[in-house]
Amino acid sequence: MRIRTFLRVALPAVLATMLAVPSASAQDAIGTAPPAQATIQQVAFIAGQWYGKLGENLIEQHWMTPVGPSMVAAYRNLAGGTKPGLYEILAIEEQDGTLKLRIKHFAPGPGLASREAQGEAAEHTLVKVQGEMAVFESTGPNALRITFSKPSKDALNIVLDRVRDGKPTQTVFAYTRR
Repeated sequence: MRIRTFLRVALPAVLATMLAVPSASAQDAIGTAPPAQATIQQVAFIAGQWYGKLGENLIEQHWMTPVGPSMVAAYRNLAGGTKPGLYEILAIEEQDGTLKLRIKHFAPGPGLASREAQGEAAEHTLVKVQGEMAVFESTGPNALRITFSKPSKDALNIVLDRVRDGKPTQTVFAYTRR
């Protein structure tokens, strides 16, 4: 009787803890995972027009469906829901048997000034893809982990993990279809 109770009550909780996605303690490992083999079709679940809020800001990200070895998106962050605060152009491209997520950030206004230097972009390599979840990581002193997941057909979550001032931080971009 005790074994049945354990199997029914305690074992699921123990397994959930063991299988949980590491967070704070794993932040030091960002950028150390090897590239995952994948094709652009494995991340096609990201495609769509996605809308959400980040604090008081409205956010939107529009991903085109894959064509050939790539898919492209545009992102807009509207402070207070009306004032442009940031634009991004994003691309996921097949390269050397894996996928690269490249992001270029722009300030609104005259010239659309880029945060990155001419010919440069923030680059992240796919390290895991499973079902409707894809994880990209960058390397270096400001390494990031970006996780795309689709909890339902009308929702897309993008989670940004990084270490700031020696402490792990996480930003969740929760989107829905409009």
